[in-house]
Amino acid sequence: MAGDRVVIFGGGAVGRGLIGRVLSENGFGLVFVDADRGLVEGLGEAGGYTVRVAGKEQRECEVRGYEVLAAGDGEKVAGAICGCAFMVTSVGGQNLGKVAGSVKSGLEKREGVLNILVCENWPEAEKVLEEAIAGTGCEREELSCVSCSVEKMARRVEGSPDVVAEPGTAVYADAKAWAGDRPDIDGFVFTDNIEAYYARKLYTSNLGHAVLAYLGYLRGCEYIYEAMEEAEIRKHLTELLDVVRDGFLRSFEMEAAELDGHIAELLDWRYSNRALADTIRRVARSPLRKLGPKERLVGVARMLERHNLPGEEISRVIAAAMCYRDAEDTESVELEKMIEDKGVGTVLENVCGFGKDERLYAECVRAYERIVEKDKCS
Repeated sequence: MAGDRVVIFGGGAVGRGLIGRVLSENGFGLVFVDADRGLVEGLGEAGGYTVRVAGKEQRECEVRGYEVLAAGDGEKVAGAICGCAFMVTSVGGQNLGKVAGSVKSGLEKREGVLNILVCENWPEAEKVLEEAIAGTGCEREELSCVSCSVEKMARRVEGSPDVVAEPGTAVYADAKAWAGDRPDIDGFVFTDNIEAYYARKLYTSNLGHAVLAYLGYLRGCEYIYEAMEEAEIRKHLTELLDVVRDGFLRSFEMEAAELDGHIAELLDWRYSNRALADTIRRVARSPLRKLGPKERLVGVARMLERHNLPGEEISRVIAAAMCYRDAEDTESVELEKMIEDKGVGTVLENVCGFGKDERLYAECVRAYERIVEKDKCS
């Protein structure tokens, strides 16, 4: 490979707590690149950080010897990209376009193809990045943007560079998209079945979080683990995931035992993990995006519909999402205004993509009206 250093765009909790930690444990040097000058300075001054692995496995990992660069430090970033083994992005899908210029500068000096692991919770993120880089004039043959699924969670420790993270496989990556010899990294899995793993994340991990966030909000919960402790919500989630399991196995190629183990881990460890302290507000934010036609709620509803499986449980969660209110969340404010001005039907049609004559449309309206009747949504 080109070198033993990996450039990670995004020094946030996932970038340093999951990806950085695993790569460091596998002997790679790390170069973090971030647009937040305060984070760059703080991480640089600290000289290291601790990742507390919390969940089914408990341990601590020290990460040292990394370099931190500001995204605006063009020559240094380009030099790092030029000499790296491969690159990783963990910047948020909406920020991928901002990475393109740096990649172009690095490719101008680089020999050989640059593999970029695109670790974003964003639809077709690898295509978004590839198009943005191609738009700078780079030849597509010079790089390979590799689709990834990151199922584990990490959170910052307030006032510290330290991170709390889940154990287990950090990244599933598309083996078919990787150019050249793939690295052997304990904690990364290269698979020919990336579509199934990405769908598993969206339709189980992300779905479950949405269930707990939106139903938990209606119950006044602050944290995801608090929602999981509500017996009615836990029952709803368990029953929904049981139906989703059947729909998933009919839609994607995956061993039933592997999927069952994954769902059991979510229910037994992930959602009840107090160490992660994931908030309802963080998980519920951006409800319009999460109500999109290919997202975790409507996507599941469509999958269940295709296989003639019950849809009432997911309709209830969609209705709860339409009731989410946060005055500091732009999408939540916009959602509330849409409903006030034109009614809940406009969200179902224009955001979710349901037709007025569809069963799912009617189910979601009924579920929404039941919530309103309980004075939980206005």
